Amino acid sequence: MNRRPSFLTVAFMLITLSVVSFTAGAVTQSNNNPKETSEDVYKYLNPFVDALAIIREKYVDVDKTNPKDLIYGALQGMVATLDPFSQFMPPEDYKEMQTETSGKFGGLGIEIALKDDRLTVISPIEGTPADRAGIKAGDKIVKINDEKTDMMTINDAVKRLRGKIGTKVTITIVREGLNEPFDVTIVRDAIKIESIRSYMLPGDIGYVRISEFIENTTEDFVNAVNALQKQSPLKGLVIDLRNDPGGLLNEAVGVSDYFGEDGKTIVSTEGRSVNQNQVFHVTEGDKFDKKKPVVVMVNEGSASGAEIVAGALKDWKRGVLIGTKTFGKGSVQTILPLDNSDGAALRLTMAKYFTPNHICIHGIGIDPDLDLKDHDISESTLKVYSKQMPEKFAQELVKKKIEVTADMAITPKMMEDFYAYCAKNVKKIDKDELKKDQDYLKNSLLVELIREKLGEKEAREDAVIRDPQVLIAEQIIKNDGKISKELLAKYPVKKADKDAVAGEKKLEEERKKPKDDDQQ
Repeated sequence: MNRRPSFLTVAFMLITLSVVSFTAGAVTQSNNNPKETSEDVYKYLNPFVDALAIIREKYVDVDKTNPKDLIYGALQGMVATLDPFSQFMPPEDYKEMQTETSGKFGGLGIEIALKDDRLTVISPIEGTPADRAGIKAGDKIVKINDEKTDMMTINDAVKRLRGKIGTKVTITIVREGLNEPFDVTIVRDAIKIESIRSYMLPGDIGYVRISEFIENTTEDFVNAVNALQKQSPLKGLVIDLRNDPGGLLNEAVGVSDYFGEDGKTIVSTEGRSVNQNQVFHVTEGDKFDKKKPVVVMVNEGSASGAEIVAGALKDWKRGVLIGTKTFGKGSVQTILPLDNSDGAALRLTMAKYFTPNHICIHGIGIDPDLDLKDHDISESTLKVYSKQMPEKFAQELVKKKIEVTADMAITPKMMEDFYAYCAKNVKKIDKDELKKDQDYLKNSLLVELIREKLGEKEAREDAVIRDPQVLIAEQIIKNDGKISKELLAKYPVKKADKDAVAGEKKLEEERKKPKDDDQQ
């Protein structure tokens, strides 16, 4: 009984300090909540303090009543009510976040977020263990090592997914179009983010892949385009933003700037504070030749910064977008280190961004000009990928001293041996289903053979050259940046989802309305 009075004294001091903070911020908040005062906020803190004191005094497991853990847990819960992208970061999580921006960290190689209250893959990072295991944008992670994720925060999930290099983690995936969840076991590895990759495609068409917008992405992108130009004057350029989860705003603006006309709006941000309202314009400087066509490749894993680039080029009518609708993350997070803490910070959504035509795509995404649905693979093929059969079978073939060249072909005998290998190592698969996906499996097997024998760089280049969507991008470039009637007939253009747009506008209007408590 001696603990509660002393704890309440500390709690009173906590509230007193909070009231000082709220009073200091009252001027900046008065425009949004004219009737809300520091006393109103103080009133709502009372039950928090009471609950904290009671838990400290009465909860059965004393070792779970550490005040720091309880308050940090409450902060995480509070911020989680805002949106999937805002986070309270304890000191250790803040340090981990800082290691991510350096471009090298350990893990599986996936970007995750909470979408519809479920742990969702935004995108796998190309060339990582998750990518090679067949993880796709939009996959729902329902278990990590048999532990359900429905009550996990992003921080909790990240801690469980990361671990010592070489160790295994099993995730249970729910994927749209499949009847049952399935397990994928992945070996953790060091993740090195390679922001830019570039190749010369047939017909003097440049290809540049942006995997994520990190420091120096703009400079590396421009250098890559210039290097391709030196190889041969380009007829056009393909920018691949598929599975690009975004990253640094200034780098996305910089890449967009390379294709714009001086003075045009690239993107604008709007928030509650005046200093969050910014408009980014195209600056003077070297630009990509405006006479040369550009194709931008996107999919459901293209988010945030990738959508800034895609939105700008689409609104300017400077590039043709092909692929599938983008993720729809049109918000800007700011990292705010917390004063008087031991190194904690907030990642807080403080603004939304708008495309040059002042379209907010948050929660909606950007529709491509040509909608190319990814290949729907069968459940048996999915199982084969989840067990990394193409990679393992390629290793077996290399051991047999098979000759591997970049232009080699996968023979029918190889495919029959591959099917037999899969049947031996993967339970409950249908050979007929695998045969329906034969072209897809052939390409994957060939890429893995090249990776094993010739190296990662050659394998990635071969995968790009054989990519069906890249081949379509080449067709559009060769047609002077226009989508042919044949392509439009094969892939009918989808109309924008007017209901979704209207729903977002209505939601914005509702947010701006004063609450009942504020109305007279």
